[in-house]
Parts: sequence; structure tokens; C-alpha cells
Amino acid sequence: MYRKILIDTNQRDLQRIMWKTSADAPVKTYKQATVTYGTVSAPFLATRTLKASADEEKAEFSDAADVICNDSYMDDILSGESTLEGAKKLQTRFSQLLLRGGFGLHKWVSNSPELLKDLSASSYVFDKEFRDAAVKT
Repeated sequence: MYRKILIDTNQRDLQRIMWKTSADAPVKTYKQATVTYGTVSAPFLATRTLKASADEEKAEFSDAADVICNDSYMDDILSGESTLEGAKKLQTRFSQLLLRGGFGLHKWVSNSPELLKDLSASSYVFDKEFRDAAVKT
């Protein structure tokens, strides 16, 4: 998620990286254009960006915006509905709201297989073959 959050161009000077390939090489300066995972401010910026997206889209997606504001922890959303139909509707509206901000969702978990059946497998299941190939390399 962090790499999808763009930093304002006026603030990029504050995220400089100085790099040298060797002791006698010239210093190269890079400016990060996105939030960098592992920095102290990254969790705040992620949470604040989600809340800003919810605030901007609250008129059209009030139910999904409420979930973001009340049921999120860092970049995870922990929420539910009392009926399967309500959960499907919320899932769709939540996805639509976040897509407007440039965020795609993955890692869906549910106690109802029916809620997961319309999602692609890559959206919520770690591919075992990919994992095994990554371990071998």
C-alpha cells in the first residue's frame, strides 16, 4: 500500500536518499516519490490516506467510508455484516471506493466461502507453487 501513496512534490526533498556505489564514487541523490515502508511516518500516512479517501467519497459510499473510519487498523480492514447479501454489497462498495483512490484490495478472508467465490484466487490466497519456487531460488 505504501508505494501507492504519492508524496506531494513540495515534500519530496524531505525524503532524500544519498547513495554511493563505492567509497570513491560520487554521491547520487534520489528523492522518494512515494511513502517508504519502514519509515516512522509510514503507518500514519497510510492510515491518513485511507481516511482522506473515505472522507472524499463519503457522499457516494457512506457505508464503506464508515468501515474505513471505524474498522481499520493500519492498512487492514476488519469488518463484517449480519447477512451474506449485506457483506457482498459492502465488499463491492468498499472495493469501488478504494479503487477511486488507486488502491486494490487483496488478502480477503471470510467464514463464508460464498463471499470469496467471486474473487480471483490471487486476491486472497497465497499461491503455494509461487512460494515453493521463491524458496528454491
